[in-house]
This record gives sequence, C-alpha cells and structure tokens, in this order.
Amino acid sequence: MAVVLIFGSLLLLFLSYKIVIQPLFFDPLSKIPNAHFTSPFSRGWILWQRYKARENRAIHDAHRRLGPVVRLGPTELSFNSPDALKVIYSDTFDRDAFYDAFTNYGVPNMFSMSQKRPHTERKRMFGNIYSKSTLRTSPIFRDLCEEIVIRRFLPILEAAAVQGSPINVLEYNHAVYMDFICAYIFGIQNVANFLQDSKTCSRWVELRSITKNHGFWSMEFPRFTSLLTYIGVHLEPPWLGSVWDELKDPCLGMLQSVEHSSEIQSNDPREDHKGGIYTKPVVYDQLLSQLKSSSGKHAPISLSQSQLRLTMASELMDHILAATETTAWTLTYIMHELSQRPDLQTSLRRELLSLSPPLIYHRSDNKMNETSMLELPSPRSIDNVPLLDAVLLETLRLRPSVPGSQPRITPSSSASSPISICGYTNIPAGTLVSSQAYSLHRNEQVFPEPEVWNPRRWLDASPEQRDEMMKWFWAFGSGGRMCIGNNLAELELKFVVAAVYTNYTTKIIDDEDIEPLDSYSLGPKGDKLILHFEKVI
Repeated sequence: MAVVLIFGSLLLLFLSYKIVIQPLFFDPLSKIPNAHFTSPFSRGWILWQRYKARENRAIHDAHRRLGPVVRLGPTELSFNSPDALKVIYSDTFDRDAFYDAFTNYGVPNMFSMSQKRPHTERKRMFGNIYSKSTLRTSPIFRDLCEEIVIRRFLPILEAAAVQGSPINVLEYNHAVYMDFICAYIFGIQNVANFLQDSKTCSRWVELRSITKNHGFWSMEFPRFTSLLTYIGVHLEPPWLGSVWDELKDPCLGMLQSVEHSSEIQSNDPREDHKGGIYTKPVVYDQLLSQLKSSSGKHAPISLSQSQLRLTMASELMDHILAATETTAWTLTYIMHELSQRPDLQTSLRRELLSLSPPLIYHRSDNKMNETSMLELPSPRSIDNVPLLDAVLLETLRLRPSVPGSQPRITPSSSASSPISICGYTNIPAGTLVSSQAYSLHRNEQVFPEPEVWNPRRWLDASPEQRDEMMKWFWAFGSGGRMCIGNNLAELELKFVVAAVYTNYTTKIIDDEDIEPLDSYSLGPKGDKLILHFEKVI
C-alpha cells in the first residue's frame, strides 16, 4: 500500500508539473498573455469558439485586452501586427494541416499544399495569367466583361428596373462571378450560363450555404472523425459528402467539355463559336501545358493520364470556389453600403461618367444597341477611378471575404538563431502561429472608428497615412501564399460596380441577416440582399 501511495503521489506531482506548472511558468511561451486562463494547458477555449462560430470576434477581443500577441492554446499564438506578418508569412513557415480540408477529388491543389516547395512550383504555373499587367491588356478579359456583364447581367437589372421588381442580388452576384471565372478557366463556349439559368444558380448558392454550416470536426480532428465514420459514428451528416459531390460535378463537366472541344486549337481567341463568342481557355491551357512539361520524360515526377486529369480537376475546382463566393460577397456588401447612401452613388456616378467611353447601357425595342457596347473603357482607366477604388478598399477592410486566422507552423531553428516574433524570442519549433484580417483591419490607431464603413478615409489620407493603412490591409494575405487571384478579383469587382452604378441607383428592400458569419470565410447570414433598381441614364 505504501509503494502504491508513493507511486501515485509521484505520478500526480509529475502530471501537475507537466500539465500545469511547466506550461504556466517554464514554457518558452509562458510570458505571452493568455487569451483564456486555460490557454497554457488546453486548446479547449479556442476550439469552443470555433465550434460556436465566434472565433474571429473572440480573438479580436483578446487582442484588444492583451495586446498584439496572445496565446490561444498550449502551442498556438495569434499576432496582430504588420511586423509579425513579415515573419510568419515569409517563405520559411509551412502551412498547418488545417488546409488539407481544401483538397478536391482526393488530390492536393495549390491552396491545400502545406509545404512551400510544391506550392511554389505550382504557383509559378499561374503567375503570369493572373498578373495585373496581363489582365489590363487582355482582349479575353475585355471580351468576358462585355459578354457576361454587359450582355447578360445588365439586361437582368434593366428588366428589374423597368418592371419595378426587386431582386436578390446575392444570387446574381454569384452567377456573375461563376460565369466569369469558369469562362476564364475553360473558355466561355465550354461552360454553363449561370446568369441565365436561375435554377442552377440558386441550387449552387443553396449547396454552398449547406456546406458552410458543417466542417468543424473534419477540419479540427480529421483522423478522429475518419475513424469514427469508419465504424459508423458520424460527427457530421452522412449526406454532406453527396452535397460536395454535387458542388464539384460542374467542374468535371466543364473539364470534359474543354477536353473534347476542337476549338481550343484555334489560333484566334476571338473567333465566333457557333454564332456566339469564343474565348481561349486561359487557365486550363496554361495548367495543362505546365503539368505536362513538369511531368515529362526527364522530369522527377511523372503523372499518368488519370493522375493528370485529377490534378487538373482539383486545381481548377479550387480556383472556382475561391473566385466565386469571395467576390460575390464583396460585391454584395458594396451594393449594400452604396444603397444606404444615395449621395455617394451620385458622386460615384459622376466619376464613372468621366470614363472614355462611359459604360452607358442602351436598349432599343428590347434589343441592345450593339454598336455602342463594342467599345469599353480600358481596365486600366476603370482601375484608376479614385472613389471606386476607395469603395472597394473600404469594403474589403470592413468585410474581408476571408477574415479568419491563417495558421502556419514555426520551423525548426538552430540555437544561434531562435525564432523571434514581435519581441518574443525562442518560440519553439512546431508552434502554430497566425494572424487574422478581422483584427488587423480594426486597429483603432490606424483606422479610426473601425466599425464604420467610410471610403473617405482612403481619399482623405495623406501619403504617409495611406502607406500605414496598407501595411495593415490584409484582405488577400501576403507573402508567397498571397491570393493569386487578387488582381482578377479587384478588376472584376470594379468593372461590375462601374457598369451597375453608371446606369442605375439601388435601394434596399430587404437586408435581414446581412451581417456576416463569424468564420474562416464569411458571407451574409441570410444569404440574401433584396434591392430595387432604378434607371438613371
């Protein structure tokens, strides 16, 4: 009995030291303020915030109370500082396994790759086609703007204005960007027309809304969740897999269409296609060429035909998911803010009418004046409209599409060069470190009244103030993992806003639950914004 008592006491002392005393007093992270009193020895607090969908606000509140560095769990830190961004999002920190959840068809893509080398190699395949210089001068980008925005989207708004029928712009915004990114990837002749197929578009929005409400267990505890599923215990609905399959089916269909399309061999990317517009499948062609080149006879990795196709599908599906929702949400919030401010709409329209030529939409006898719309203002000129730029920046600041934490893992370091971030030295290897746009964009010293949508802050700022704001602006991330489609997203958004507010005013009819979800990526809780459109030109 004495031996048992001694052994039990020693075990209790050991566990007390390892679980409580060492994390609280002797751990290299012990000097960092704790977001919750349990943070040094448990991930329970932060996991509970994620489960209850209030992580962004909880972390932001911790930063407001405790400063730019807080400890979320035993080996998890959050930073709210541009200086931290330069260290964490450099090329030396790999991604956390959290991103494995973004794999498609069982094959990693650029976004889900955790290690920097394969990510860098994949990113090089796309750098040129998503660059601002390429998009500004691209005849394909202009063709897609004309076809999708002018010939498809504006007639819908025109009909709504003439009939006095309010519409849910969130669904149509999804359709605009679904059509746009799919056409840029596969060629417009190979993709569905979401804008003119309201049933398909509504189903897409519905499916994405369903998936947003699930995923906690599979993302936080992937192996445990898989094990339980194997033995018949489901932490997430069994039908969730079929929802994802239905979401990803269109990508496979478009991939099959472009594979069997003889038009991709055309030398003229603007030729007519069966009486309609034809555009080169820009992203598809680039990726296919690069993958074949990197898996050639003398390459270190060789892909079979089936592997090549799944790799293509995974990568291109990621581009669709990333480019559709985020841009649609941003456009929806721009419309929501402008619809509350008629005077700002007037000021914006005054600037937009100075474009040469202005984006004035004409209709005659229910047919568009084809001649007047063949010439569009250059993407460069639209990109440089001051108030339009300020409206976009302010919306991305207050409502970034991905406001949540972007986790990274600290690498191993030598004793002579310990990892140091924001003045805290000797941060152990394997520590989960992150920042979130939600907090960076709400620094009261940099963005006074941060919860107020105020585009004038960007126009009235001095060069020094604007530079400081841009240091904290993180809507697209930074470093080697920065969003590769940010230039496409910005130019698309500016073109659509310019086209809409040159021709129409908007007024809110129903904005119930317009506030965004508190999650890694956001969207209006109610999945709707009902607006009334009125023609002004």
